[in-house]
Amino acid sequence: MDEGRVEPGAAAFAFANGFVNVLATLPTGTRVATAGRCGGMSYASLDHLLAGRPAPHWPARLFAPGRVPPDGHLVADLLQRRQLDSFASWSALRFLTWSVLPDGDAGPLRGVRTLTRAEVPGVVSALTAGRPVVLGLVVARGVVHAGDNHQVVAHAHDRDGAGRLRLHVLDPNHPGDDVTLTDTGTGWRGSDGRTWRALFLHAYAARRPPALPSASRHPSRPVRDGDAVGLLHVWSGRSLGPRGTTAVACADVAPAWTVLLVAHADDRVGKDHAPAAALAEPRGPRAPAAEPRGPRAPDADPSGRPGHRPPPIVDGDAVRLVDSRTGAGLTLSPMGPAVGPGAGDTWRVEVEAGSCWRSGARVRLVHSATGSPLRVGRARGVRAPVAAGGPADGRAWWTVADDPALTDPALTDPAPRRR
Repeated sequence: MDEGRVEPGAAAFAFANGFVNVLATLPTGTRVATAGRCGGMSYASLDHLLAGRPAPHWPARLFAPGRVPPDGHLVADLLQRRQLDSFASWSALRFLTWSVLPDGDAGPLRGVRTLTRAEVPGVVSALTAGRPVVLGLVVARGVVHAGDNHQVVAHAHDRDGAGRLRLHVLDPNHPGDDVTLTDTGTGWRGSDGRTWRALFLHAYAARRPPALPSASRHPSRPVRDGDAVGLLHVWSGRSLGPRGTTAVACADVAPAWTVLLVAHADDRVGKDHAPAAALAEPRGPRAPAAEPRGPRAPDADPSGRPGHRPPPIVDGDAVRLVDSRTGAGLTLSPMGPAVGPGAGDTWRVEVEAGSCWRSGARVRLVHSATGSPLRVGRARGVRAPVAAGGPADGRAWWTVADDPALTDPALTDPAPRRR
């Protein structure tokens, strides 16, 4: 299943486990409420780690005021499926049975400390052999609190200064952190401050992770006139792409759209698109628009030579979106957003925080002639229809897709934050 190698941190998701509780079914048919989707996030992270593929990158800030992708988002749905998988194994019963056991032995009844000591050699053996594992962590004292138990991915082990065993884990509650669990003899103390009564080696069956779209890992990079970028719908996680002459939202890697800044004579709301000849005109500094924006010349490069790079796109700019492969432009037809020959219509860029359109920003793409924002509704399956119109709400946010041609720090940085 291995397609390459990524550092453990690259297989973690970029948001913490802030999902609402879900009901999972154990093999016995018992229903248990889980605290979010830690099992799904752990299973999916290990899927990506074993496949040598980074997890889809979707930072929490993109989902504000929430902190996780909403149900219906490709990543949220993946984690929901793997969450249910994590409770379909017989070892998941331990989340219930170990929750009612005492810490120490009580006569013939073995407590969770004894049971954990029997699990540790298998965990250490797997990690020594380079095989990451899913761990079940138990903190509950009673079935009613079994949802407080947890799942993580252990990927390395060592000894602390006192010689105690220490496990390094990917914890869904702490994205980007190197969380450790240290054996105290009476439990397992986490570097995040939590102490767990017990741990066990949780059953796991690998699945090949789907190649889902990923948001940019270079959030401060400005989008410039002439850039080719993938466009992702934030609410659904899907990429904007053409299917014949129809614009659709796809569940796979984002195709590239060339962003062309429209000449200032066409840069105002409500005016129909400019003649195609305007695209061929040189784009020098633009005259001030109606709002107090001064002229913008192309940026200078570090050597001080002016005009080296095209100007960045800023809030309020009108652009054309052209399929980088075919040259077909994005238009709004009576049947909805479409892709056709020619330059296409103009779309006003509305940056959430104003100012420059950067790769990590949320933007709305509003049809200049009609004021209709580009959006995607709820859908299941490979493709979803793209529409224009309706309120400028969360379903109208877009962001820039990750560009694999740029250096990916997640694949090369071996040092996550220590907790």
